[in-house]
Amino acid sequence: MQQNLVRNKIQSQIQHMVNSAIILNRRFLDDEQLIRSEQMAVLEEVFNANVRDAEIKELSSHFAGILRGDHPCHIAIWGKTGTGKTLTLCYFLNLLAEMCSQQNIPIRHVHLDLSNPRPCFRALNDLACLLNASKKYQKGISLEEMMLRIENKLADYEGYLLLFIDEIDNVRRDMDNFMRFLVRRLPQRIPAKLILILVSNRLDWPEMLDARVKSFLKINELIFKPYDAVDLKHILRIRIEKALTENSIAPGVIEKIAALASQQHGDARKAVGLLAQSAYLAEKNGSKTITLETVDQAAAQLDMDRYISLLRSAPAHLKAAMASIIHALKTTNTSCLATGQAYEAYLSFCGKIKLRPLSNRAFADIIAELDIYSLIRTRIISKGRYGRTREILLDMPESMIDRINEMLIDTLIR
Repeated sequence: MQQNLVRNKIQSQIQHMVNSAIILNRRFLDDEQLIRSEQMAVLEEVFNANVRDAEIKELSSHFAGILRGDHPCHIAIWGKTGTGKTLTLCYFLNLLAEMCSQQNIPIRHVHLDLSNPRPCFRALNDLACLLNASKKYQKGISLEEMMLRIENKLADYEGYLLLFIDEIDNVRRDMDNFMRFLVRRLPQRIPAKLILILVSNRLDWPEMLDARVKSFLKINELIFKPYDAVDLKHILRIRIEKALTENSIAPGVIEKIAALASQQHGDARKAVGLLAQSAYLAEKNGSKTITLETVDQAAAQLDMDRYISLLRSAPAHLKAAMASIIHALKTTNTSCLATGQAYEAYLSFCGKIKLRPLSNRAFADIIAELDIYSLIRTRIISKGRYGRTREILLDMPESMIDRINEMLIDTLIR
């Protein structure tokens, strides 16, 4: 009987979600689920809405010399995550290759994705694999041998070679050797006209290079600015047409999501993620329409989930520090704590969970880390002749604090 009750509950909830469905094709609310041709089709619609016009114009001007036999210099592209750097370049390079093919201009472009950090040898090995010069994760050979394999593979190619290196700053070991090979040695050893396209989220990555490498790295620069509210509205409308049912968006919803995203980060992925979460909550609530209130709920839930995920994977002492601060603020019924009070609460909490406490100095480092993650907020208060002290505040909604506290207690005590 009880088994049938559980089965009925599951069937009822599933049927409820089916009847309330407003998402027709969830794949268009998550770029990671789209194949490259679908991504390019969506991107073309975005470009046709005059989004990223300035950046496309700069790219077109930079590479126009190829069609008249010139040799453009290298280009460095910067921008925050979610600003469309990778997809824009993939789309542009495919179109450029088509134009060159029509005029019988030999051109080849290679996309080396370094989204995961790796040393110089591994990065060159990945490049060699893309050029069919080596097998994946080749071991037992020297860095020099890997470089020679790449050079030998390109020895007979005399056209344009565009190396698109994504997240260039993720070459974490021997970056100077990697760049010296690409910028100085390789162009001198191969007949191809080499053009580097170096993409990064960090503006300061060239500062990490050796002065001699920087001296012969001649590049143009292009910055992808964060999307503004107008751009995000175009992007959201395109996704809504492809992913949701008709009339499923209440007036003002697109404008609100675009405004929230443009004010906070200008990240198109996060804006589409907020739309997807809003659609899911509307279905769960049995509504056929995404309202402004649904967007508020989705935004709060995404913020909460982000903090929970961060703390769940954090070291034990960081969890203990956060839990002790929450407990001290609740028991003292105050809005802020002095660092001395926080450390005393931390010592007491470590005693309860049988965790060896850190020193006062190490605890101060954890407080600084929590502040960086925006889990707490610290401020310096002047007390006149008695000097200055640092106060700790929890600048989050009460519901979020309670959920974080519950998760910390579950993982540390129960």
